[in-house]
Amino acid sequence: MKYKYFLVSYLLSLIIFIGLMPSARASNYKIGANEGDEFIWRCNICNKEELDNILGKEWNEEGLFEKLEEGARMRWIVRDTYDDTKLYSSETKDNETVLTIEFVKWLWTYNEKWGDRDYVEELSHFKNPDDYSEDYIFFQFAPVWLPLPLGDYLKNIDLYKGYTIDARVLPSITCKIEKKDIDDEYPKELITVVAMYNDKGILTSYKLYIKDHQVLIDISLESFITINFLFLSIISVIIYFGILYLIYKGLKS
Repeated sequence: MKYKYFLVSYLLSLIIFIGLMPSARASNYKIGANEGDEFIWRCNICNKEELDNILGKEWNEEGLFEKLEEGARMRWIVRDTYDDTKLYSSETKDNETVLTIEFVKWLWTYNEKWGDRDYVEELSHFKNPDDYSEDYIFFQFAPVWLPLPLGDYLKNIDLYKGYTIDARVLPSITCKIEKKDIDDEYPKELITVVAMYNDKGILTSYKLYIKDHQVLIDISLESFITINFLFLSIISVIIYFGILYLIYKGLKS
């Protein structure tokens, strides 16, 4: 009798534990970037004429594509990160917790010197992947940053059928958007997007193809300086010159 009571209690506890697992897992997602981190992307290819035809003439008015030009560069510096702000979810019909990066942004430019910033912006992701709507398509098909662990996070979003996630070596998203699956008009034909990310969840490569593997957009991360890397570099320089100074003093004495 005691054995049966123990078995029933154990099974009930196990069911409750499994039921609580999604919310516990959701709370473990985090932002990989830190305040002060700097990212610069370069646009290697931008076929604006074809993009106008396939995505419409407003494709480059905001987000990653805003004022995109072949040969130009875009810069971000992370100003702050938040893990407790709220955003409305069309899935839950309520305000849900999001992970947010606030960053200073310089739009795509050919200038070697950056000059004054263009914007201060925020980009957010729901802390719980279940808060995304069904058959979700990311804005511009792949985000500039994603929460960590990236593979686990993506696999728990109910993504559009054309998405494939690979997080084995280099985390990546492949997305095939069928003709007229964004709305009743666009895209005008099948497009394929391949986006790759580093261990911080930051976009390192973005390619948009059409038929016959014709590349219309090719963006790559040109430089990536974290505040920790900068700090270590400064310490290394100080140590290096300190050693040189000690050697110099030793030779003179």
